[in-house]
Amino acid sequence: MSDIQIVSFVAASLLIIIVPGVDFALVTRQTVRYGRRAGFVVLAGLFAAALVHASLATAGLSALLVSSPALYTVLRVAGALYLLYLGGTILWATRPRRTAPVAQPVPVGAGGAGTEAAAPVRDIPAADEPHVARRSFVMGVTSQLLNVKVVVFYVSFVPQFVKPGDGAAARTAVLAATFIGLAVLWWACYILLIDRLQPWLTRPSVLLVIERLTGLILIVLAVRVALSH
Repeated sequence: MSDIQIVSFVAASLLIIIVPGVDFALVTRQTVRYGRRAGFVVLAGLFAAALVHASLATAGLSALLVSSPALYTVLRVAGALYLLYLGGTILWATRPRRTAPVAQPVPVGAGGAGTEAAAPVRDIPAADEPHVARRSFVMGVTSQLLNVKVVVFYVSFVPQFVKPGDGAAARTAVLAATFIGLAVLWWACYILLIDRLQPWLTRPSVLLVIERLTGLILIVLAVRVALSH
């Protein structure tokens, strides 16, 4: 591969990586809500699934999947249903809830000021809680494994930079590893940036908007995947 081809591959890969999609929505939501540790756990899930896709593409199995209309449809529908589930779950969690007023103790000498009801605050689990980490990892792995666009990427994009013949599998593996490395570097920088902005992003009103937008985006992406061919 010439230097021009390498530069072209890196440039095209970066453009593909930074375009917002499912991974963008999930990484942003988990990092904002639970902190950078949860964001890196999602990234670990994305990385693990990317290795699976790269391995399948190097072995030529991804091409078989794309060439089979039945298998491709099953993967596409499964991915759409999973995104629909994630989006619906997030939106359902943000629904308005009726809560009974909580009586506050009246401090000595405070008169009747302490009798006003206080709005309940929903606690956000810590990022190091096992179920948060487990759910974040599953989100990353499952959404990436069921992403038909990733499969098509390895089947249609990477081969453009690989000459057929001896050593083609090795060159495919190198390009796939390069793409994954660029993606991990990009997402690591993005997670650290979001973490710096977390004090502002976790304000109740801002967090509610992020949660609802994430849910809507995932549902829209689910519809697009389901209707794509």
